[in-house]
Amino acid sequence: MTETIIKWKVSVFKANAEKCYQEIQQIGKEVTPQQVVAAAEDPNCELHKCFEWDDSSAAEKYRLYQARNVMNNLIVVRHEVENKKEPIQFRVMMKNETTPGSGYKPTVIMVKDEDEYAKLLEQARRELRAFKQKYSCLSELAEILALID
Repeated sequence: MTETIIKWKVSVFKANAEKCYQEIQQIGKEVTPQQVVAAAEDPNCELHKCFEWDDSSAAEKYRLYQARNVMNNLIVVRHEVENKKEPIQFRVMMKNETTPGSGYKPTVIMVKDEDEYAKLLEQARRELRAFKQKYSCLSELAEILALID
């Protein structure tokens, strides 16, 4: 017998995960973010609790989201004498942006500092484990996923 549990991966929503899942399932087999927002506009809908409906607050939060995207997608390419390219990405080290020393840092700086390198390595491991968990149902990736501890 299999039991299905519906829950949030990260508890940041005030809404009931099971009810939200049911409401999303009612939209259809293939669901777009636009359809979810449209459904959530109804104040009686559980999904409604997942969104910021104050436009000024939502706009500020969206700009912070955009800033994170800018920093996560900015790559510096250094051209070496042999014409090799070395991409350098910004990395987020801690989810709590109010913690001293957290935020976005160039990878090239982090690999030169022992403590920062250890943090970067641990973050890479967490991301690999999350990737493994997300795609563990794909048998074609079994060999690759087996390499991730």
